[in-house]
Amino acid sequence: MCVEVITTGNEIMSGLTRDINFSWVAAELSSSGIEVKHHCAVADDLEDLLASFATASKRARFVVVTGGLGPTGDDLSALAASKFLGTPLVFNPAVYEDIARKLRKRGREPNIHHEKQAMFPEETTVIENPVGTASGFSFVSGNSKFYFLPGVPREFKRMFREHVFPDISSAVEKGNVLRVRVLRTFGLGESEVAEKLGGFSPEGVDVGYRIRLPEIHLRLTASGHDGEVLDSLLRDACAQAKERLGDFLFSQKDEPLEEATASLLLEKDLTLSAAESCTGGLCSSRFTDIAGSSAYFLGGTVVYSNDSKEKLLGVTADTLARFGAVSEEVVFEMARGVRELFGTDIGISISGIAGPGGGTAEKPVGTVWFGFSHVSSGTFCEKRNFTGTRDEIKNFAASTAIDMVRKFCLDYVG
Repeated sequence: MCVEVITTGNEIMSGLTRDINFSWVAAELSSSGIEVKHHCAVADDLEDLLASFATASKRARFVVVTGGLGPTGDDLSALAASKFLGTPLVFNPAVYEDIARKLRKRGREPNIHHEKQAMFPEETTVIENPVGTASGFSFVSGNSKFYFLPGVPREFKRMFREHVFPDISSAVEKGNVLRVRVLRTFGLGESEVAEKLGGFSPEGVDVGYRIRLPEIHLRLTASGHDGEVLDSLLRDACAQAKERLGDFLFSQKDEPLEEATASLLLEKDLTLSAAESCTGGLCSSRFTDIAGSSAYFLGGTVVYSNDSKEKLLGVTADTLARFGAVSEEVVFEMARGVRELFGTDIGISISGIAGPGGGTAEKPVGTVWFGFSHVSSGTFCEKRNFTGTRDEIKNFAASTAIDMVRKFCLDYVG
């Protein structure tokens, strides 16, 4: 009952557009016990498309094709499908009228190019697009059923959920169950996680690694016919992993680091503010991406210049002159200053050299200082050295600051 996904488009093959449709649909299917066995990405080339359809028809029960249904000349999916089936393209007046209605609603008129979107291989079933102009279609070839959907993610997701998924899931063997748990870790490299988990082979559970820097994730899967048994196996496996990984394991629910930290802040009734230099507000942005974050995150400052550190946070000119902006002494004053500025329980601060320039022998690129100030526990600082691109260093730094808050909350007793 395996599925193959074919994503099409020159923009995918050139790297200009990320293939997010595949990641999404693979997660949707696998979480429902449906195996995605193959994935193929193909440029807008007729012969290559035909070859990919032929290969997929020999090895997959269901084939989901995304992209290539637009009005322009490089949208070739319908033409390729007609050649694959050996049938002509046929104009569908009802689909064209639907396209025209949608366009007029937006204050536009259809043109000759939109007629192309109403052409489908003969004797295929149209899949309605409720939000866009690119309707999909499906057909059976041999032992395989093909589904053609547009590449625009919001259109693809809705059409897949409403039309394709029910069709595929109804054909899956009744009673077959797949359970998946994703555990997230921070602060360890892949080899270090593997070392801590040496010999970790829980009964009835498959273990896989997923690198999402700066995090390392574990994907635990169990399949069978009794959901309660599978849940029990995964609970035991998660407990074993927690025992081995300790505080480096921050989530057993595949939630982001900031969400796990936010839950602890709420649980411990603590408020937070942030003073950021090299991360440019990234840490604050991650917290405020969470709905309801105003309950614990009260404010932040981006103090990129020395002048702003002085004026907004009260960092002294003498401290900056003697030790430099990237120093223990400066982040100490930044953390305490932002906590006092916003009246929070916790203040965190970040100052570093993200690169690619600006480093010295004493403070190379990737040097980042962190400050942490709590209203009654005092203020402390840490230095880390990261490697990578500017964006990677900023991301590592923001995650490290968030993780400092998380680990403080774990041990905090108010």
